[in-house]
Amino acid sequence: MIFCFLSVFTNAQTIKGIVVSAESGKPVERASVFLDNTTIATESDSEGNFQINIPANNKNQLVVSAFGYEYFIVSDPTKTTNLKIQLKTEDTLLEELIIDKNVFTRKQMLKAFKHFFIGNTKNAKRTKILNEDVLVFYYDTKTNQFSAYSDKPIIINNENLGYTINFHLDTFQVQFNYQTLDPKNYVNSFYLGYSQFIETSKSKDKIIKNREETYKNSSAAFFKNLMLNNLESEDFILAVNGLKVDPLEYFKIDKALDFSTICVIQKPVRKTPVVDKKAFVNGVIDPNKITHYTETEVPFTILNMKTKEQSIMYFQQECTQVSTSGQLLKPTDVLFGGFFGDLKTADMLPFDFTVAMPEIKTNNAETTKEMPTYEVFEKEAIDFYTSKDYISYVKARKNFSDKLNIKYNDKVHEPFALWIDKNLKNTMFTSKEEAISLHDHFVSTYKAIKNQQKDIEKKEDHFRKVYGEKKFDEMYSKAILGGIISKAEFQKPE
Repeated sequence: MIFCFLSVFTNAQTIKGIVVSAESGKPVERASVFLDNTTIATESDSEGNFQINIPANNKNQLVVSAFGYEYFIVSDPTKTTNLKIQLKTEDTLLEELIIDKNVFTRKQMLKAFKHFFIGNTKNAKRTKILNEDVLVFYYDTKTNQFSAYSDKPIIINNENLGYTINFHLDTFQVQFNYQTLDPKNYVNSFYLGYSQFIETSKSKDKIIKNREETYKNSSAAFFKNLMLNNLESEDFILAVNGLKVDPLEYFKIDKALDFSTICVIQKPVRKTPVVDKKAFVNGVIDPNKITHYTETEVPFTILNMKTKEQSIMYFQQECTQVSTSGQLLKPTDVLFGGFFGDLKTADMLPFDFTVAMPEIKTNNAETTKEMPTYEVFEKEAIDFYTSKDYISYVKARKNFSDKLNIKYNDKVHEPFALWIDKNLKNTMFTSKEEAISLHDHFVSTYKAIKNQQKDIEKKEDHFRKVYGEKKFDEMYSKAILGGIISKAEFQKPE
């Protein structure tokens, strides 16, 4: 697929305001005013005035920052067009901070900070902090917690992605197992802040390719394809306990114009059998005697089949919101481990950067030639869904699934003949032979209608794009259902 990069907002809203000192009421000059995690930014003038254009569909915070003052955050700047920002003087925390003597050198702590803040990926190798001197480090020998502070934005130059990032660090903490800075011996790491992206390279093929690759391997790409129910086509697999699962069994997704809400409807768990004396028969455990299980919540596993990278994902909230490009509006809602957990600042992309697949052109001459008119398609669909082959397939599928009684997926389980040997007792089949016979009949009837079904589904997708999902579903379901009933009535024996 060809990906294109879009950073153009429509229906922009102009926000005006003034930045003053909360103590003196005097204007604050050259205060940074920016939408968090975007390239949209400006500065206040000598009178403290500023003007910034933001997209009407914006979900990002407006951040106002000036040296010597605390950050001022406007959570929803679209609610007003005139702002008066009163900045409070910042506490002198850094001047009072006492660093334990000679525990680690500054060089050692800077190296550890870069590992947990910049990362260790291909992008990280070409990413530099340009003002390392603003960083202050602290290692608590009692808790083995490593922290970093800065009263000025950390200026980061990312050559691979063509951005300079002004990162306003709010929190940085790494918890180690013992007194060490070795990345192999940490318990968890955590940092938060506000980021302003500045384009340093435009229209360079190499930069565009790097951004595309970075996005395609990110958690944002996973969430975007999860929203589109498109994981497999982009080679993402969602698994629980090592087995591939259907995302729709675990997530409910509500799509809106500017963002989507993803809710966990079923927690991933591992079931452990409770073995008691009743489960033993002649000194041997009888699986059929085990009736109770304990459930332990486990993380979701995400596997990228192209890169072979594996990530784990914990939802901290029942629901979270993601942008149209798949970025989390509240990053703390989901915790990552594995590959996604190792992606740090060097692999960040701004929110106003999106990757979109090109729209399918329905007026293309070749496409039009392949597709019939909607009226002809309706008749084809009715004929297919009332055909003897399709009815035989439906009956065979029902007979097999009714007796199967438990989940079997040929994409993740071993061949059915081997699988049934281990699971026959948990099904309603009377014998292995019956199970294999019904399975083979189900498979053979599916093969008989497989190509026709794919053709009908392809045409359904085409007309769904032409008419819109809601309108198509209404008229199609009505016509198809009515046609099937009419044909069934016509074919009734007298």
